Amino acid sequence: MLLILAGCAARQSEVQDEDQALVLKEVRKVTFQGNNQFKAGALRKAMASKQRPFFPPWGRGEDYNRSTLDADLKRLQKYYFDRGFLNTQASVASVEENEEKNTVEITIMIDEGPPTLVKTVRLVGHIPPELPPEDRILADLALQAGARITKADFDRSQAQLTVMMQDVGYARARVVPRTEVDFEAHEAVVILELQSGELTPFGEIMITGQELIKERAIRRQLRIEPGEIYSADKLTRTSDAIYGLGMFRSVTPLGTNFEAEDEPLDIEIKVQERKPRTIEVQGGFSTVEGPRFRAAWIHRNLFRGGEQLTLEGRGSFISQEAQATLNFPYFLVQRTSFTQTLSARNDQLLAEALGVIDPQPDFDLFSITSVSRIDHELSDYLTASAGLELSYNDFYSVNADAETEESTEDNLLVIQFAELTYNTSNDFLNPTRGLLLRGRLDHSTTGLLSDVSFTKFELEGRHYWPIWWKMIFATRLVLGSIQPYHTTSSAEIPRNVRFFAGGPGSVRGFRLNRLGPLDSDDDPVGGNSLIEGSTELRFPIAGQLWGALFLDFGNVYSTPFTYHLDDLRYAAGPGIRYLTPIGPIRLDIGFVIDPRSNEDFARLEFSIGQAF
Repeated sequence: MLLILAGCAARQSEVQDEDQALVLKEVRKVTFQGNNQFKAGALRKAMASKQRPFFPPWGRGEDYNRSTLDADLKRLQKYYFDRGFLNTQASVASVEENEEKNTVEITIMIDEGPPTLVKTVRLVGHIPPELPPEDRILADLALQAGARITKADFDRSQAQLTVMMQDVGYARARVVPRTEVDFEAHEAVVILELQSGELTPFGEIMITGQELIKERAIRRQLRIEPGEIYSADKLTRTSDAIYGLGMFRSVTPLGTNFEAEDEPLDIEIKVQERKPRTIEVQGGFSTVEGPRFRAAWIHRNLFRGGEQLTLEGRGSFISQEAQATLNFPYFLVQRTSFTQTLSARNDQLLAEALGVIDPQPDFDLFSITSVSRIDHELSDYLTASAGLELSYNDFYSVNADAETEESTEDNLLVIQFAELTYNTSNDFLNPTRGLLLRGRLDHSTTGLLSDVSFTKFELEGRHYWPIWWKMIFATRLVLGSIQPYHTTSSAEIPRNVRFFAGGPGSVRGFRLNRLGPLDSDDDPVGGNSLIEGSTELRFPIAGQLWGALFLDFGNVYSTPFTYHLDDLRYAAGPGIRYLTPIGPIRLDIGFVIDPRSNEDFARLEFSIGQAF
């Protein structure tokens, strides 16, 4: 028995020794030599042999394994290859072991070699006659002569050509690439063969995945019809329209019979429904409003037709509001929606802190408002809207001054409005190309219970133009005027109707609402004419971080249809943006050009979303 126990003890000791021997060394550090084109951090991300992280401090690097390191050398060569360096070689310069700490430090030598440049790009095969001329197609491709041949540009060019052909009806189009590389001259000829196939109509359109919402409600959002010539753009717009109902987590259109070359393309639209009721809580901060919050309860699919009821409250240092919104995505006819909104809003400065100033020092305002609105899509880019806005506006804590008396009287307004919007911009939160034109006309008359009679119009234009590399040149112009009539004078136009300018969404560098007519206390009184404009150059810095240079101008005038261009005020400055899924986080510094004695020289503005 003693011999057996002794044998077991010896065996256990051997197992423990083997386990200790199997403890692998930690990769403490990975360094590079010869990498001039790409930073070490980017190269480390391509490797499986990860070094010890800087944060958290207790983090551990990957276990050192020579076979993994050899595979990493191939990964590094592929990293360079995909970015136009076809002859790059990677080798291990040294592996320094620290037996005491059980770590290794790896040094990798990179022989980058010269980049391979695109000599020419050629299109062969069947180029559909519906496409633009060949020189225009080539000019729009990511692959350009003289640039490095990269996998990203290669794949993007294939996708661009495929989408071009699909947009004009060739649903089964393919692009077959071929590359001829001269390794001595470090040049490449790229040949892209277009195989368009035949024009393809849409076939059967199926909708799957819905349980709570009626299929008819989804079909009302379709922008495609069976028998219509295929269009990738219209299919995308269909997905966007269905997703815009707010009922679904995802909307995925799929072609189900791509292999059937001579048949119409059947489409299956897969939807994944969201929970019918949700609670949302959000918080934020801006230099105009200070801390702000929003809480909402949303009931989707109220009557199983995609209707949505939203009850929400929001507040900040300068305003507080409760609102109920009921939306019907289908109203009487296709592409028409109806929205009813009821709200109670209090515009009052709660705290003058964190740089927040009172936007209206002469008064506080409590408003109860009802808005009934109909929107109709005239085309994919053009929307017409009309409605009725009924509001009661109670001014309180009014500065007892003759300058404010007529324009701060409590009022009842019954406003009929019409709006026309043309929008080709490619993104709601962060557009990079396209055009937005908007015109709105408001009308109020004492003949329909309003306390004042006036017409008010606003015209706005925005243009986003990619000019070079990833730079975006954005411009904006706004014109507005209020024309009183009947027994109403310009001085009687209420403050809650007048135009104001200045601030982060207007002319940056000026305090909120402080650009335009001021009273004897330098407080804003607003006006009946408005002109505003902006030019902004947006450019990438690193990753999601972007920079901007802007020039804003504008002014407000007391009388209707008055635009004195020699009285325009200007501000300019730099800004940075960090792109997020909910919109860019924006920081701007606006410097007032030729500031007056009662104006700041510059202002720092922090907010979420592009200025325009």
